[in-house]
Amino acid sequence: MATDRRQRYIEGNTVRKIQPVERPERRQEPKRQHRNHPHRKESIQYVNVFYTVFLAAAACMVLWSCVNYLQLQAETTSRIKNISALEMQLEELRKENDDNYTRIMTAVDLDYIKDVAINELGMVYAGEDQVILYDGGTRDYVRQSGEIPKEESTLMDQILGK
Repeated sequence: MATDRRQRYIEGNTVRKIQPVERPERRQEPKRQHRNHPHRKESIQYVNVFYTVFLAAAACMVLWSCVNYLQLQAETTSRIKNISALEMQLEELRKENDDNYTRIMTAVDLDYIKDVAINELGMVYAGEDQVILYDGGTRDYVRQSGEIPKEESTLMDQILGK
């Protein structure tokens, strides 16, 4: 077919009109009319009922999911607001605590307490031999659960005469 086109060269300045090739028409046979089969109509109705029930169930599941999602979203929003309110309350309590601490610390005169303890009550600073140092493990506070043991002399101290 490609060789036919190469050999068909048309000379001249006019373009010829292409004439369509006539094809024979195909006749479509009319669809046969099916006899009324009661069994086929029942199966079609059964499929339609089943499909309708399936779509209704799917719609109910989607609706339930949407309602559940909205409830969870409302609960989350409620909790976020509650947390925000509690944080504001905590901040107010911290400010109040800091104000009370400052007020108490400014009300206490440590120099007066030291003067009364030393001059009126006869208290003195602890000497070097009265202070016992040990590693408590924590920096906040120390809780004494028993008596502080007295220094026992070791055998080496007794030999050396200490």
